Amino acid sequence: MRLAARAFADDPLFRFVYPDPARRLAGFAREHTAYMRHYYRPYGVCEAAYLDGAMAGMALWLPPNTDPPAWREWATFPTLARTVGLRRLQTVIRAYHAFDHAMPEQPFWYLGLLAVAPEAQGAGVGSSLVRAGLARADRDGVGSFLETGTAANVAFYQRLGFTVTEEIPLPGGGPTHWGMWRQPGNGPARTGTADRP
Repeated sequence: MRLAARAFADDPLFRFVYPDPARRLAGFAREHTAYMRHYYRPYGVCEAAYLDGAMAGMALWLPPNTDPPAWREWATFPTLARTVGLRRLQTVIRAYHAFDHAMPEQPFWYLGLLAVAPEAQGAGVGSSLVRAGLARADRDGVGSFLETGTAANVAFYQRLGFTVTEEIPLPGGGPTHWGMWRQPGNGPARTGTADRP
């Protein structure tokens, strides 16, 4: 998760969650290691891309109709409390739960995380990882959904066939995010180039 932490070092959501830059990378890595353990490893698809033998990017997807038991979410709270602090815990949990309300009703593949090492951004790593997931969604005949918090990422995902479905205001002063949806078969799933992330 260190790669993902470096990739998201300046992300608006994680600047909000971890306002102290000195704690941001370690906090992000610990938090997302807990999510990997409780969500993505038992239920999802974790993919990695390599350049010159080094991991350059990763994508974490949850398949359609994945509904992990509530204890899986609760199991992440101690790690989250240690990383954000008890005073911020409720604010952060409310912000994260705002994403739950944006989820589509119909079945979909959920792109929970796309991270590309800063030195590998612009080399097609991110678009390659997303296309692999989109090809899987196309085979299953279902859409794909994600949230993003930067205009640059909105443009990146639009080039891959996603459209903005809604703005997601985060409570507690968190940054606005955009929910994005891709119909199966809409846009490039295997070919073409999208520059970032």
